[in-house]
Order: sequence, then C-alpha cells, then structure tokens
Amino acid sequence: MQNELRIALSIDVLKAYANLPRDRQQAATKFMEKFRSNPTASGLNFERIQSAADPRMRSVRIDQNYRGIVLKPDEGNLYLLLWIDTHDHAYEWARRHRVAVHPELGALQVFDASHEEAEPIATTRPEGSRLFDGLKDRQLARLGVPEELIPAVRSVVDEDGLDGLQSRLPQGAYEALFLHAAGTSYDELILDLEPPETVDTEDFEGALERDSSKQQFVVLTDDSDLAALLAAPLALWRVFLHPTQRKLVERDWNGPVRVLGGAGTGKTVAAMHRAVWLARKHADAAGKPVLFTTFTRTLADDIRSQIAMIATPAELARIEVVNIDSWALSLLRRFGYRHELLFDEGRRRELWARALTRRPDSLDVPDSFYRTEFERVVLPQACMTADDYAKASRVGRGVQLSRAQRRDIWPVFAEYRSQLRGANLREVEEAYHDALSLLKNKAHTPGIRSVVVDETQDLSGAALALLRAAVPEAANDLFLVGDAHQRIYRHKVVLSKVGINIRGRGRRLRINYRTTDEIRRWAAAQLAGCAIDDLEGQPDTLVGYRSLSRGPKPEEILSASREEEQAVILKTLDRLVGSGVEARGICIVLRTNEELDEYASAVARSGRPVLKLTRDTSDTDATPGVRIATMHRVKGLEFDAVIVAGYRGADRYAERFADDGDAGVLVDMKTSERSLLHVAATRAKRFLLVSHIN
Repeated sequence: MQNELRIALSIDVLKAYANLPRDRQQAATKFMEKFRSNPTASGLNFERIQSAADPRMRSVRIDQNYRGIVLKPDEGNLYLLLWIDTHDHAYEWARRHRVAVHPELGALQVFDASHEEAEPIATTRPEGSRLFDGLKDRQLARLGVPEELIPAVRSVVDEDGLDGLQSRLPQGAYEALFLHAAGTSYDELILDLEPPETVDTEDFEGALERDSSKQQFVVLTDDSDLAALLAAPLALWRVFLHPTQRKLVERDWNGPVRVLGGAGTGKTVAAMHRAVWLARKHADAAGKPVLFTTFTRTLADDIRSQIAMIATPAELARIEVVNIDSWALSLLRRFGYRHELLFDEGRRRELWARALTRRPDSLDVPDSFYRTEFERVVLPQACMTADDYAKASRVGRGVQLSRAQRRDIWPVFAEYRSQLRGANLREVEEAYHDALSLLKNKAHTPGIRSVVVDETQDLSGAALALLRAAVPEAANDLFLVGDAHQRIYRHKVVLSKVGINIRGRGRRLRINYRTTDEIRRWAAAQLAGCAIDDLEGQPDTLVGYRSLSRGPKPEEILSASREEEQAVILKTLDRLVGSGVEARGICIVLRTNEELDEYASAVARSGRPVLKLTRDTSDTDATPGVRIATMHRVKGLEFDAVIVAGYRGADRYAERFADDGDAGVLVDMKTSERSLLHVAATRAKRFLLVSHIN
C-alpha cells in the first residue's frame, strides 16, 4: 500500500540494545514496541539534531537518559531506527554517521562519514606503497566503499590499518577489502556482486529489498516477533543473512545443491533458513514436505530448537527435523519392521566374540580386523554373499586379500549376521539398505518434496542413497551442506556415486563469522598434510577461507600431571570470568567420556557451577555454569572461550582407537583425530586454550 508505514531496524540497534544495562533494556523494549505501532506518535518526542551528518536524522526519547536515532527519508513512509545510546553518545553517533543508498550496488548502507584518514602504520612495504594502490577509485566504489570513505581506504598501508577502519565501513565493503588484502582478486570479488542496472539513490524502500541491504536492516512487519528478536539480540544470524547465504537460500534450484565451507561460515545457518523457505514454498502440501536431517541426535535436537526461533508455527509444522537413523527406522516401522537398531557397543562386542569363533586359522590378522573389514567393505557395498564380497573394492585397506582368502573369512561375517538376526538386531547401515529397498520397490512414498542435509560429510553412502530415493528428482529436491575438514566419523562418500548429481550446483562459503583469524589459522594448521575431499572425490583445501575478526593467539600449555593441569584450568576459568566472559560462554572440551567425567568432577569440587553436555542434555542459556563436553558433542555449538583439556595428541589417539593393525585404517584415524581437534578449536569465538598432558 502506498501510504502504509514501514519500520526498519538496523543491525546496529540490536548490538546497541545488547550492551544496555538490564534495567534500560526494558525501557528500550517499550519504546520500540511503541515505535513499531506508530512511529509518528506524539509521545516519541522527535527532536532535530544540530550538526547531524544527515539532516533527516532525529532524536527520539527512550527515557530520561537514553535516546534513539531515527531517519525518515524525504519520500515515502519509511522510518529507520539506527541507534540507541545515552543522550550525548547518541547525538555524537548521529554527527558521525550517514545512511545512504550506494550508487553502484544499490545497497542501503550505514557508515561513519567523519573526516578522519587511517593513521599510517610503519611497514616493510616500499615507501609510498599502500594496501589498495592496485585498485582505482571506481573499483573501490564497485566493492561497496562509500565515496566519502575512499580517501580513508587509500591511506591504509597494511592489514592492521584496515582493521582500524572496520568500524567505519559498511560491513559488505569491509569484507570485500579484507578478502582482497588476503589475496582474492578484484575480478573474483565482483563475480559475487550483482549490482542493479540503475540505482535511485533516493529510493530507500527499493534499496531495502536488495540482499545486500538485508545484511544490515530488517523490516518489521505484523508477523515480526519483536520480543523474540530483542530477547536474544546477539543471535543475529536469525535475521541478518549474508548476501551469499541469502542467494543460496532464497532461490529455486533445478536439482541437488552442495554447499561447502569451513567452520563458522554459516553453512548450518543457511540450511536452517533454506528449510524455512522451502516450508513457505510448500504451503500447499500435506504433512511435513520438508525433511531436515543430520548425523547425530543431539545436533538434530539443537537444530530443531533453532529453527523454531526463525519459523512461524505454520512453517515449523511443515518441517521434520530428525537425525538420519531415527528417520530411517520410522520409515521402516510403517511396514512392520520389527528389528531394533544396534547402538550398544557392549552388545556389539559380545556378538562379534561369537562370530570370531568362525575365523580361519590360515589368516594371520588381529581379531579387530574382521569387524573393521565388515564395517568398511561389507556393509558399505551391501555384500550379502561370498561372491559379492569377492568382487568388492577394498581400496584404502592396508591388508591385501586374495579371492580365496576372502572366501575363507566370509563365514565370520555370515555368523555375525546370524547373531544379529537371533537377537532381533540390525546394524544401522543394513537398515538403510532395507529402507532403500522399500522405496525402490515403490512400496512407500514418504510425501517429501525437499530434503535439507547438515554435516553431509558424516553421512554414509547408504544414508545418502536413501535420502536420494526419498524425494523425487525435481527442483529444490536436495540441499546438502558440509565440510570434509570436519569429518569426524569414518564415512567418505562421492555424491555422484550414490545418484546425487550436483554438476553446476556446487557453491562455497568462505568467510568465517565465528572465530578470530588467529584461532582459524591455528585450527587449519592441524590439518596440514591431510588429504581432504570435496564430497565429490576431488581434493579440497581451505584456500580463501578467512575470518574477519582479530584476537589473541591461541594458548598452548604442557602439564606433567592431571592435577597440575586442572589447577591451571581453574585459574584460567577465573581469568576469563574476571575479564567479563560469562561462565556459560566457556566450554572445557575432552576427547573421551572418561576424561569428561573426571574433569567435570574437578570443576564441581572447586565450587564452580558446571553443566555436563551429553547426548541427553542441551546447552540452554537458562542453565548457569561452565560447560564441559566431549569433542564429538560440541559439534554444531559455539562458545566465547574453549579450553581443550588433557589432550594427548592426534597420533596417540589414532593408535589407541585404530587397533586392527591395518595401515589404511591408521591413516584414516589420524586424519579423523586431526579433524576432531580442528572441530573442537573452531567452536571458540574469541579465546582458545589447548592443554596438553604427558
């Protein structure tokens, strides 16, 4: 409607709101509710600001001490709420900042327009050489730099100078300059930009519709849950998607999509928003047309609660969020499947002990070899007979076997399956094959129109083949996000070999929004020399993967005993809390469950509240205390500070857990252990301590 009032909230308002004292937040909430209802209400006390950078800016009263800064463009009925602060600081903000539609990109930008050039910093560069001398003014403008800030950008001589300019630049412009300084060419950068053919710099409402503006502003509508938005203002990913994420989420794809990206690049965020977008698109479908699945139950539980924060009740009702094992079993149950899935490791060892009574005397391998052979060759390739096994590929297995030797050891596998049947049990991989057979025989149609998969690198070939069969081949059928650098389970799959064709639909996210660059570099270094794939069998690297924030270097310590180390960790907790880090924003991470119990007891004995995160406990803000979890459990979580405790080295853990004497298994285990440390380290946003123990 032409005369309809529109209210847009800047991301900076939410950041400012989060920093307000608790008693002031209540007043700010009441103000914003009133402002949203009627921005022209007389009680808001609009006041002109002398010397404001933009004469259209006004001050509005929140309470006796706090003011909001609002801008109403000359045309239309749009009101922009830009900032909240104490009276003097709010007025100073208004004097320094401008809001404008960028003439090249058409994005609505907020930036510090004060006339200050970056202070030149001593550098080893040749005299007169600055960081962006290779770019012309027009090129800087095309990267999103406002005209007023081009002289300041020109004055930057190195990365430290660029860091100093970050708070003044629009977010998109800073990202482009950061990536260029890190080695991304100008031509590569502009490929990701989609400037409109023409730009009306006075059309603020039109600018708000562009993806680049939605990274900075959210338009409040009747459906907007302002209270929920303010209740957790730091979870800005809920509303302010990066333009590259939004391009992945809000479009029709003509087939399966694979999205790669290092830790912290927002893959899961994009996947969750994609599920909500698909639920909105499939509003005419009955039941739950969107399936969102991942490998572990705890991660599925976390994702379900987060999707509930961004979806309407109607959208949420059309999305099923469940881990892949549970979904496959529920599918089978509809057909009277009576088997239980085997998860109990003790029970599994018992059944293998019985199966090993059939092992041949002619083969000199450890007992553990048989189980690993079954899990890495027999199950993935669905070998049901000795002939199947004789033809199976054993690439990656260190122990060579002739066809005759394979036939000699087949009775061990047959006996293990017999033991499973006798106990009414099935291995999960075989349940996947059973479910796939049902779908291929068209005995059941799940009614799914779209599948979204998180942590794709951890799913097996059988699981992915099952998901491919569960949804008809059509537009928007499969959306898969993952990163093999974070593969912490043994599965390694080539998507095309399980019927998932992503040709022309592979995308990558490169900017890490979670960790500092110092933590990113440390975590990436743990994978140096490891062979990592792109989920299509090709090598993948972390080239171009960058973090936009800076911080202290990760700390590493070496202790001679558990007692010595635990004393250091307790002092570190005090240091972090003393510096303003909330206890619930700190996580102590251990490699094993046994270590988890030991360290949780040590922290509890010190009188500090502690929450042990297990498969059955969620990380909720309502529960106080330091968090403590295993490396596997923290997958998908993030914390202000992470302490990796009692760490004994990737190679030592690999040798401990890869006990079948197969060189191929040992190599895989070493890579998995390094990936596990990489995952644990990248849960940290600002502080990382890795504590080694002899």
